[in-house]
Amino acid sequence: MTLVSFGDMAQTSMLRRMTTSAKKDALTAAQELTTGITSDIGHKLRGDLSNITGIEASLSRLTGYKAVTDNATLTADTMQSVFAHVDQLTDGISAPLLNATTLENTNTLDALAHDAAQKLDSMIAALNTKVGDSTLFAGVASDGPALASSDIILSALEAAIASDGAVTADEIEASVTAWFESPTGFADIGYLGGDGTSSFAISAEDKIDLSITAMEPALRDTIKSLALVALVDRGTVTSDTAIKTELAGKAGASLLQNQADRAVLAGRLGLAQARIDQAQTRNTAETSALNIARSDLISIDPYEAATRLENSQAQLETLYSITARLSRLSLVDYLR
Repeated sequence: MTLVSFGDMAQTSMLRRMTTSAKKDALTAAQELTTGITSDIGHKLRGDLSNITGIEASLSRLTGYKAVTDNATLTADTMQSVFAHVDQLTDGISAPLLNATTLENTNTLDALAHDAAQKLDSMIAALNTKVGDSTLFAGVASDGPALASSDIILSALEAAIASDGAVTADEIEASVTAWFESPTGFADIGYLGGDGTSSFAISAEDKIDLSITAMEPALRDTIKSLALVALVDRGTVTSDTAIKTELAGKAGASLLQNQADRAVLAGRLGLAQARIDQAQTRNTAETSALNIARSDLISIDPYEAATRLENSQAQLETLYSITARLSRLSLVDYLR
């Protein structure tokens, strides 16, 4: 009978390979036991990866939609906050301006006009609000401010009024209105943004439009009303108290109308917010369902993984014991 034996180096190499294999099996079993997911998806699914590939693609798409809807929610909420701030700015001044013709004290009119000038600055600052690096009301030109400063706007209005030769309150108001509606007026000098942004997808079925800029008539007309009173504060278009008072009254009436127009604009934005919320709910539900389906496909039996881990550990202990015994074998010790 022929005996086959191994040399010391071959024996060492064999034990090393067996130890490495046992360690790999133990690590794989430990990983699967910890994550609950198979380490070899192809083997688990017997080579049919079509279902898992489709699920992964859908989850990736939904992850993209989540980023979009989260940003859209932040943008819409901030826009609503700006609208609320503008309402707060104008609420306390429209009625006193409307009643300016009943004022007997010019100091009160001066105070109202100065307050309106400050509120104009505040409104411009609000419409220049940014979320991240994007200006909300600047349309596609979101890398810069939406509006020029009040000083630039009022200076342009003073030039337009002088050019038109406007003297009476009606003429001054008409000149201001014409400048705000002219393509070479507010749209060219006061508004620094671009066209409205395009609609974008928030789910597989829905698109949303948040293209509200500072050129919206409801916002532009509010700026016009405040600017009309701010001109009274500057005292450059007229020094006649009666005309100043009449201009303040016209601005107050306009501000009341602007409030209703802004409410319509805020309602339009509110509808968009509701659609974003609905899309987020659907996307979240779909993500949960797909994750469950994915888990069903690639999950492992924890009991089977624990058994494999214990077997691998036992195998390693046996190999270590054998290696230790072999390392102590010596011909010299035997001959003694």
